Amino acid sequence: MRLSEPDIFCDVIDNALLHLYLTTAETTRFTPKAKRNEILIRYFKPMIKNKRFKSCKKDIKKLLICARVLNSDLETEIIDVRGLSLRYNNNHADAKKLYSLLTLIQSEQGLSAIFLNDNCDTKRVPNTMYMLQEHVENGFIDTGEQVAPVSLFLESDKVETLVDFINETGLFYAKIQQINNINQKGHILLNPIN
Repeated sequence: MRLSEPDIFCDVIDNALLHLYLTTAETTRFTPKAKRNEILIRYFKPMIKNKRFKSCKKDIKKLLICARVLNSDLETEIIDVRGLSLRYNNNHADAKKLYSLLTLIQSEQGLSAIFLNDNCDTKRVPNTMYMLQEHVENGFIDTGEQVAPVSLFLESDKVETLVDFINETGLFYAKIQQINNINQKGHILLNPIN
């Protein structure tokens, strides 16, 4: 059960380029930059009012503004934006996986997660996962790549079940670092999958 998170704006850009290339392929004549911009503007305009594209409406508007500037090259701008978007998604993949994992655990296992500061004296609640904010911050570098195991503390009888669940997702390799069955407490390490 792998979780995939679609990037709508990247899909919009890919589809816009595909539309442009298919439209220009219909003619044997050269398509100048102004005509290419016009094709892309006609493609993007209806998306602004479409509720499906609400999350990337501002980005689409920025592209339309760029297209209306004299001597602009919207096609090149879209290709550049696509490259940036893909690079961002790839660089932040591991950090996104942690968020996806916590969301999956909450929805399918009923365990919520709480981030703690080092000096925080929070009363522990059963069936709740605790993560030290410092461990998460130091476990990932600025590009979002995981460089150290992340600790997850759980006060529940589901420690072993949770480890199996995490490993089944394929997002991380989880192993039990420590377990106390009497007090129903466990320390799980989340390691990156290589």
